[in-house]
Amino acid sequence: MTKPREKTLEKLTAEIEDGKKKIRQFENREKMLRQKLSKEERRTRSHRLIVRGAVFESIVPEAKDMTDEEAAALLRLALTSQPAREYVKKRAEGATS
Repeated sequence: MTKPREKTLEKLTAEIEDGKKKIRQFENREKMLRQKLSKEERRTRSHRLIVRGAVFESIVPEAKDMTDEEAAALLRLALTSQPAREYVKKRAEGATS
């Protein structure tokens, strides 16, 4: 009677090991997919920043000769104006509706 029990024990042990192997494979796959998603999110953000920077320079050609601090100051000044604040507020309200 010990032989059938040993086979069953061997089969169960093999099944456990196979299950652990599959878990490791799925964990590795998840890690790869998360890295791919992170890379895609970074690429999308970089693209957006480049496009918006290009729009800013096309509207304000003098920005090419400004320091980062000067460009930031100009944007702060422009975006804190009443018309700009109203536009942003309307845009935000439209997005939540």
